[in-house]
Amino acid sequence: MTRALIACLTAGALALTMNLTPACAQGTGSVSDPNAAQISFSGDSTQLNTHSNGRHVFVTGQIGEQGSYNMIVDTGAGVNVLDLGVADAMGLAVVGEREVLSGGVEPVTASIVILPSLTVDGLTIENAEFLTMDLAGMSQGDAQFHAVLGRGLFENTLLTFDPRQNQIGVSHAELTPGDPGVFAYETTQGAGFVINIEAAGQSVSMHIDTGASSGFTFPMAISETLPLQGALQAGPPARLVGGERSTWLGTLDGSIELGDMTYENPPITFLDPSAPHGNIGNQVLGDLVMSIDQRHGLLSLNRSELAGDSVLQAAAIPQGPRRVMRNMGGGTRGAANDGSDPRRLGIQLRGMGGGDLSISWVEPGSLGEQAGFQSGDVLQTINGRAASEYDMAELGALFRGNTPLQFEVQREGNRHTLDIP
Repeated sequence: MTRALIACLTAGALALTMNLTPACAQGTGSVSDPNAAQISFSGDSTQLNTHSNGRHVFVTGQIGEQGSYNMIVDTGAGVNVLDLGVADAMGLAVVGEREVLSGGVEPVTASIVILPSLTVDGLTIENAEFLTMDLAGMSQGDAQFHAVLGRGLFENTLLTFDPRQNQIGVSHAELTPGDPGVFAYETTQGAGFVINIEAAGQSVSMHIDTGASSGFTFPMAISETLPLQGALQAGPPARLVGGERSTWLGTLDGSIELGDMTYENPPITFLDPSAPHGNIGNQVLGDLVMSIDQRHGLLSLNRSELAGDSVLQAAAIPQGPRRVMRNMGGGTRGAANDGSDPRRLGIQLRGMGGGDLSISWVEPGSLGEQAGFQSGDVLQTINGRAASEYDMAELGALFRGNTPLQFEVQREGNRHTLDIP
């Protein structure tokens, strides 16, 4: 059997994103169907405990009797992926290889291995096919990920993501057409779960991607048809398998209608080059309860009762184009905070493997630049508390509030104190 794969693996601004799906390139080896693996759990359902590093939601599990390993359950992935280092350490036999393509860049070759057993909490997966790739090297600025579990593993179950409850449910239940928040999704080749949203009155096909840390990402081709608040600004490059893509960042002048939910003037990203469809990542999905029933082609999206004001929603106050998707704080750039608008620091944070936070970008003219932040600074303390002790929700509330901030940062071996009144 020949099989080709399209892969989109991004880090940095869009973080770790995997869109791995069958396509049209040639491969070698006798390979099993990656969706033919056996999964099992006791009773009618099981719950997988999830963790978050502020960018990704992931589970931990064992491979064979070894572990624990960090794994992303990724609706954007049509195949499964295992970190190359883990595969080598386990001595897994290569049963074939395939070219992995990403539009606009050169293909790379991925080997194929079979995992006899993988367990995550009460879920067991047996004899699953995985591609081996350097996940550790691709997840720069994030906790190290060892595996990606693609959507095909769960094609005969109901998969429910509830990030606010820190769990993913796997069950034999079914979705019912006509129930609140339930609608059919499209299944086009290479796109996974595709739904239509309204962006400033324009219908756009969007891919549901739990492996992406971004919010709303659109193809560059429609940037001229969507109304924006101000001009687009160049964002950091999106790192891909075999190359990079350009990102352009701005704020939509209008609303996005996603099911029964409305996002007013949200920050958005354009990717160039890109697939014909857009992408909805965890900055949006993190506040939702989402269930996917692949047996009947149904999907449900409902706002979590535990969701407060997300970074995405807080950033949706009309304020001109934004430079980064997770630019901590809202409000007016470089202006003193009088309490009428959320404060906006204009810094992009990047999580590191040990739980530290570094500055990956500083917006020109922002409060962060005025305080003296520089790209590459590693946060040591915030108001006397170790920066690694904060989660992203706490930081978002702290940065947007009125409390004076004092930072200790490490820069080229020296400590610096930076103040934002």
